[in-house]
Amino acid sequence: MRRNCITFRPTARDRADLRLAGADDAVIAAIDECLRARATAPSPAPTSPAAPAPPAPPARSPLRVVAPQQVSAVAGSENEVVVQLFRGTVPQAGVGLVLRGASAIPGGLTQDPVALTDQAGAATFHVLAGTMPGTYSLTVALQSGAPLRQGYGGGAGAEIQFVTMPAAIARAEAPAPAPPAPPPPSPVASVQFTQWTHGTGQHGAVGAALAEPLVLEVRDQTGKPIVGEAVTFATTSGAVTPGIAASDSSGMIRVGVKLGGRAGPVVITANVGTLIRTATVRADPGPPRALVVLHGNEPVLGGVAIRSRDTVMLRVVARDAFDNRTTLEDFSATTSGRAIALRSAEARDSVGIVKLDPRRDGAGAVDVSASGLRARVAVDVQLPPAGIGAWAIGARAGALGVNTPWIDVPNLTGIRGADFSLFGRRVLTPGISLAVGGTVGSLTIDQTTGSTSATLLEGYGRVELSLLPRGRLSPVVSFGAGGYRVKSGDDGQTVYHTSLFWSAGGGLDVGLSPTVTAELRFERQWLTDTGIGHVGTLWPLEGGVRLAF
Repeated sequence: MRRNCITFRPTARDRADLRLAGADDAVIAAIDECLRARATAPSPAPTSPAAPAPPAPPARSPLRVVAPQQVSAVAGSENEVVVQLFRGTVPQAGVGLVLRGASAIPGGLTQDPVALTDQAGAATFHVLAGTMPGTYSLTVALQSGAPLRQGYGGGAGAEIQFVTMPAAIARAEAPAPAPPAPPPPSPVASVQFTQWTHGTGQHGAVGAALAEPLVLEVRDQTGKPIVGEAVTFATTSGAVTPGIAASDSSGMIRVGVKLGGRAGPVVITANVGTLIRTATVRADPGPPRALVVLHGNEPVLGGVAIRSRDTVMLRVVARDAFDNRTTLEDFSATTSGRAIALRSAEARDSVGIVKLDPRRDGAGAVDVSASGLRARVAVDVQLPPAGIGAWAIGARAGALGVNTPWIDVPNLTGIRGADFSLFGRRVLTPGISLAVGGTVGSLTIDQTTGSTSATLLEGYGRVELSLLPRGRLSPVVSFGAGGYRVKSGDDGQTVYHTSLFWSAGGGLDVGLSPTVTAELRFERQWLTDTGIGHVGTLWPLEGGVRLAF
């Protein structure tokens, strides 16, 4: 100071800043001496007029930081460290600073804190005092890594001694010196006028940048733009660039958004002091990359094992490169092999639905295609036998043939007719079942003298033996007995018998689905009457279906 003096007359504020930077009485006295010497210096002798030399361009002043030399804190507490950044005497706003060494305090922060300077050039760091008392050296540096000098001397950055002490000692010590005078109050961002004004509601593909930047306007209570207001940005998915920025001369900040890999709404948050402003954009799924087949809620890996007679449903979805579900177009499905049959294939809300009916034991495959992609799923079918105690209901209709002659029917030339049966069926053991039902028939009795109609009523029980209970086609053998009544339409004058009958026969079961079976039966029924014996034989040939439940 004594060697170079100063080039300006410091104001009262300048003197306060110099004191804050560490200038003592000797430095202030040297400044006053420089000013007095300049005031008493003789004026230079006039010289002949000459063209004035062009002024030299002013040298760009280096950045300097003003910071406290020492901060005392109680172990375990959170503390604020406030510094100011100047270029010459001009505060620098919107500059990122880092407090190096804070992460080295045991039990403190995991990384060095970063802060952005406000309009007064002030930046506030939040530092944890940690758990171990001691003295730690902290250095204020530019986040960009550019050189920085200390406000009260040279060096690479402002050095701060951070002293941590136990709580008991802190209470016993004298009060700390008064903090430096706070910088002038900064304008406060208005809740009403600080808003996102452009770019909200945009759509973009996952993993890509939005086409337009988002614009935030920072204004005070009067609607006037706030210049140099520090704002930090964050997003729920992806990245915002820059993450920290200062408002420009119009109070605006423009940020770019790169969407993450998760489709759906993305929220961008701006923190303007204590004020929070959010904007929502949407990440749309990308183009399909693969078809995924789901059985239940699990993806099919390697194939599907079917161990039931019930209809099986598979779901098909298209996924993009980030595994988001995307559009499903032109969906279709086919099956191969005899073990399964395709019941239906349709697309609902970008999900393909495939329904399969197990038919027989064996292997098959399902081929699905959509959105220009294909997938194949192997299917292994092992049908269980019908469960013990399982019930089914069914119906049959058929034709009746009758042997001739019938006892006590003179001049008989033939008997013909048709019948209809309803029955219930229960599985006793695998392959063996019991059927109970009733039959209504209509007969025509032909004689040389004319024809007479008759009504046939039967109630019966049958034991049926399925030779291939797990096959789609199975031969069946049956034995049964029941009661019957045959009465002619002439009030029984021609034929009237009521007694028991015995039956035996065979047939074929054809599985149409896991629950529906077609039946074909051919039987012989021996009709008897009390005191007479055998009175006739019926040969019903019937077909029908039964439904399991």
